[in-house]
Amino acid sequence: MQQSEASGERPRAGLTDDLRADLREWAAVAEAVRGSGDPHELDQLGRRGRQLAARVAQAMGRPVEFVDPVSGRVESIRAADLRPPLVRTAEPPGPTPWATGLVAAAFFAVFVAVADVVLATAFAEGFGLLWVPANVLVTVGALPSLWLARNVPFWRWPALGAAAGLAAAWIVLLLGMLG
Repeated sequence: MQQSEASGERPRAGLTDDLRADLREWAAVAEAVRGSGDPHELDQLGRRGRQLAARVAQAMGRPVEFVDPVSGRVESIRAADLRPPLVRTAEPPGPTPWATGLVAAAFFAVFVAVADVVLATAFAEGFGLLWVPANVLVTVGALPSLWLARNVPFWRWPALGAAAGLAAAWIVLLLGMLG
């Protein structure tokens, strides 16, 4: 597989254009990655090469020889070796950084509360009570993004702070209307 592609020979009949393109792309990546020496990249290069060799074996209906571009080791690859791509499992999360997270959340709470109060007050001076529907639109518009960010490791803290800031701004603005 690799020898015919790398030497520029015409690929054998039975290989689809997609597979030929994948082989050329893999050969180009192999040239670039081989010099890097990064073990993770070299491992991925070998895995991808074996997957492509299995696809070639399937297309040709017979085993093919795969030459690992890193080690030079020759393997016989059959179509039965074609497996679905490995699904990488996420690493278990570490401990929750409460101190740093709460500081970030507090910063965003103050920032969003001040920004919302200043903007709503400026809007109220110019347009009267129209600041209420305008602020409702701001709050309702921000909620989907804040809801989606609640499970993302870092962004949950700014989302928590922004939500708390919006709630605080509403309290300040509504109390300002009473007094």
